[in-house]
Amino acid sequence: MAVSRRWVLHALSALGSIGDVIPASKRAALRPTPERVSRLPATSDGAAAQSTNFADAVPHLLFRAAPDGRFEFLNRRFAELTGHDPVELGVEQGWLNALHPDDTARLRDDFTAARGAGTEVRSKIRLRHADGTFRWMLLVARRPDAADGDDAASWYGGASDIHAEVIAEAEVRDLNATLQERVDRQTAELSRTETRYASLFAVSKIAFAEQEMADAARILHALKINGVTDLARHMADHPELLTRCVAAVKTVSVNEACVRMLGFDTVDGAVDRPVERTADDIESVLLRQFEMIFYGWDNVEGRVVLIGSNGRRVPAFYSVTRLADERQLSSMIDISRQDRIEEMRLAVQEELARANRVATVGAFSASIAHELSQPIASAQMDAGTGLRLLRRDQPDIEAGIRQLERISSTIQRITTIVQHTRDQISGGQRDSQQIDLAVLARKTCDLLDREMRANGIDVTLEHEAPAMLVLGDFVDVQQILINLMNNARDAMRDMDGAGKSIAVMVQRSGGQVEVSVADRGTGIAPDDLDKLFQPFFTTKAGGIGLGLQICISAIQRLGGEMRAANRAGGGAVFTFSLPAVMP
Repeated sequence: MAVSRRWVLHALSALGSIGDVIPASKRAALRPTPERVSRLPATSDGAAAQSTNFADAVPHLLFRAAPDGRFEFLNRRFAELTGHDPVELGVEQGWLNALHPDDTARLRDDFTAARGAGTEVRSKIRLRHADGTFRWMLLVARRPDAADGDDAASWYGGASDIHAEVIAEAEVRDLNATLQERVDRQTAELSRTETRYASLFAVSKIAFAEQEMADAARILHALKINGVTDLARHMADHPELLTRCVAAVKTVSVNEACVRMLGFDTVDGAVDRPVERTADDIESVLLRQFEMIFYGWDNVEGRVVLIGSNGRRVPAFYSVTRLADERQLSSMIDISRQDRIEEMRLAVQEELARANRVATVGAFSASIAHELSQPIASAQMDAGTGLRLLRRDQPDIEAGIRQLERISSTIQRITTIVQHTRDQISGGQRDSQQIDLAVLARKTCDLLDREMRANGIDVTLEHEAPAMLVLGDFVDVQQILINLMNNARDAMRDMDGAGKSIAVMVQRSGGQVEVSVADRGTGIAPDDLDKLFQPFFTTKAGGIGLGLQICISAIQRLGGEMRAANRAGGGAVFTFSLPAVMP
């Protein structure tokens, strides 16, 4: 907060009156002592007491100092700022002990220089506040009673907080240094680029326009210095500021190709018009160019409908490049006659997507192994059990048949998983269908019941009625639930005795259906919570780290979400949710 000149003058006048009521013969007795250093002595006149009260009421730090700079009086504001009475800081040093060590000598020098020159003291110092931090203060002192050659006159002055100003100045210097370094580094390349652009500008069949952005850039740099970090949001909150920036943009030149494209007869016709009339939704277009300045981007591009002669509309693709001296060069391609561009773009996107699927075959190979490990292990277990039943002296034919039926069901699931993975790689589409997550959860728990019991794990299922319908692929969602239950099993693998349990719950939550899998295992390490769903991250010995990544990708593909957390009583809970479908 800056010191009010009126307050300072009043305070200095009041403090000066204190010296007037104290006889010169007694001033020597007012040398600082522990009893006097923070208060002016009382007099029968009462004027000193009134002036002290006045000085204490001023919301700024006021002081009186001896000719050599030692402080004889400090108002109450000093104690409020520093948390110390001046007596506690020492009679001889007073204020100086509350200063930053690097500022003490400079302050003494400033007093000495000002006394010798007969001028006021103006010094930036750092004062230790009550919370232990140093804040910049501006100290101003004068000797209103000093005559020519008088070295015995006291100093009167005050100090105000200028910390924010000093920090802001430092940030501006740092920013300017950074910008200057960037400019120096790019000047040579920009010069060469401008030369190339100059030749292209005149003869190219591509339309070019050059814009002057210096005035707008000054506004944008000021916003950045003042702490704005999200330019688009700030402009949305302050539309009048965006209007100012748009009005500050000037089109300085266009080439002949641009003139022809817009239907003008001369270059002046295309240049000499307000920038807001150059394109539809020009504020959105220029906001992208302002972001280029604000964030230091090299170029931006997009689509725009240009406004030409007599209101002519020209759909165009534009690309804007930053030049030196806050100028920008825009190239524009007329796409009004290129009806197939959108079709070609979509075709390219589809081809890129297919190429991306092919490029991820390696990852899918690993995921296939991950997805098939459980059903293959289940089939092996069932086959072994069936063989033992049939090799008995009295074979249990019915039990053996049941094992074969389980093996057949498992093989069918393996076939479905393989086909599903093949479809993903080849780009085949699977139609979404309504799935009752409660039914799916029950079938999945039944499927894994034998394996879980073999590991000493009790599985419980809770769900609400009526049906919990969502849209999706049954295989995808079941594999997600299987992966989560297997992870819960593995989290309790090293636990001994009873207490192993997995709780599966299906419930509605707003417009979503949530499925949660909770265990009583070791829980999730805090450092791992943010990395659980990253590809190839695993905490299991021999794990490949694709299970959870496959799960969350499938859920997101269906428009859902997945999250993980630790349970208050121990263990972890994984939850996924999908948009509900009304039955």
